[in-house]
Amino acid sequence: MLKILRLEYIFNRRQILIVLAIFTAYFAYMGYQINSPRVFTVITSIMLGLSLPFTILGREDKFKTSSLICSLPVRRSDVVLGKYVASWVAVILGLGYALLFTAVFPFSKVAVAEVLTAKTLFVSLFLISLIFAVILPFTIRFGFAGIIILLVSTQLLGILAQVLGGTRNPLRILFRTVEQGLRSLLYHESTADYLLTLLAAAVAVSAASFFVSRTLYARRDL
Repeated sequence: MLKILRLEYIFNRRQILIVLAIFTAYFAYMGYQINSPRVFTVITSIMLGLSLPFTILGREDKFKTSSLICSLPVRRSDVVLGKYVASWVAVILGLGYALLFTAVFPFSKVAVAEVLTAKTLFVSLFLISLIFAVILPFTIRFGFAGIIILLVSTQLLGILAQVLGGTRNPLRILFRTVEQGLRSLLYHESTADYLLTLLAAAVAVSAASFFVSRTLYARRDL
């Protein structure tokens, strides 16, 4: 596992620096524009959850590094596990960087102390696990094509929601349900049971996503 993680770092270290530069500009802008810790948490979680598979795994497919890794004496399930572990390590480091940068950025309007709470961090990890659960299986199985499929599908859903209109539009009902779910997560009382439930849900979602990705990756031709 450590060798796989080391290979992931070697293949993607240049890309990591590029992503770091983009993150710096992005969080500088968001820190200046946003003063709500809850909004900052949601946007940061979405940014981290989306950017890593799109930039790292998509690039990996482009340069065919998966073929090289799978030519080594390792099981494909270990390769998939390595991608998940590497993604979560990158997310945790990225979240730490976002909080540190926002804390020291002189023009930031976000009170980082309000973000550094157990509930906020657990909510962020849960949201990222949900994003990973959708994106990683697609990206691991279909590579860059999976990214295009997700992007096009998202755009089509947004267009359909606008074209159909009406309060009973299923897509608008879905979007409202997601919005209400986010509000419930962010405004729920921070009890020990709630935090444990968030953690258990994040672990369960990640585990289910991993098993799906492992099955899909086993069928992939490299």
